[in-house]
Amino acid sequence: MTPDTTFTHDRDRLLARFGAPATEEDVTLAVVSDVHVSPSETGTWKLFHRTESRLATAVADANRLGVDGVVLSGDLTKDGAPEEFEAVDALLSDLSAPAVAVPGNHDVPKSFDPHDTPALADFVDSYTPGSLPFRADLGGVDVVGLNSAAAPDGSLADGHAGHVSEDQLAWLAESVDPDRPTVAVFHHPAFAVHERVPSFSTADHLRVGNADAVAGALADAGVDLAVSGHVHWPAVARRAGVPHLTAPAACSFPQSYLLVRLTPEGATVTMVPLTDPEGADEALAHAERDGARDGTLAANLDHGYFESFPLADVASPSASPSAVADD
Repeated sequence: MTPDTTFTHDRDRLLARFGAPATEEDVTLAVVSDVHVSPSETGTWKLFHRTESRLATAVADANRLGVDGVVLSGDLTKDGAPEEFEAVDALLSDLSAPAVAVPGNHDVPKSFDPHDTPALADFVDSYTPGSLPFRADLGGVDVVGLNSAAAPDGSLADGHAGHVSEDQLAWLAESVDPDRPTVAVFHHPAFAVHERVPSFSTADHLRVGNADAVAGALADAGVDLAVSGHVHWPAVARRAGVPHLTAPAACSFPQSYLLVRLTPEGATVTMVPLTDPEGADEALAHAERDGARDGTLAANLDHGYFESFPLADVASPSASPSAVADD
């Protein structure tokens, strides 16, 4: 798959700045979420016919920028079919930087899927350092990966809700080194986007089921920044003192990924488009036709959501205060 051209230099948007994590040397991580790769499906608000080219563009951009690592925050595939994972693997094989991923709800076996989704163990073997949860060193930054999409007892197999197990939260308490810069990644966010974007859906599955416990465990462990996906929309919150980001979707409007640049002064997060203006217009048209969740997101473009960027800025505490206040 040939990537679309890359657009970083003139079209990335400052999303947020935080005081932490801070690093001794400059480190850049690319966060790519909700690609929903399908080698055969077309249409819908997820623009399945563009998913391979969007991931190819993200890979090409990461290579061009020389990032220190790539973090995929779940929903790599449309619905976890073997051929979808094969397409993802082929695209990621061109990546120069080390990469880690956590599973999304579309990457794990579901009771209603008409195909045999590979077991979670296969996902772990392919996209983690060998375990889940995991801690991976990317450029001197500890990236901690948690599983919010699947449970050993199968309790998450009948829908798209998320939960982080007590065992993982206990592991977090023992495994995070509070003296090292640490970014946690998991698919379902630990805050409700509708509290930041009132028109957004209030559906329970759009936030991890035990959000308060997860937010508290991250804070207690000394995690500096938490990153999630799932909602297909960029948003920022602060929970128990820890900044939380949700990444935009690579597949659907606004078809972007995040660059997280870490320096001795803290973290700067920018949103980078994966398509040109014509491709963005196509995604917006599909979103508006959908009329459901993505239609709501598209409507926020007219309401000036992107004009409120940055959503959080340590250099300007008055910027978008409702976006950074603790829940």
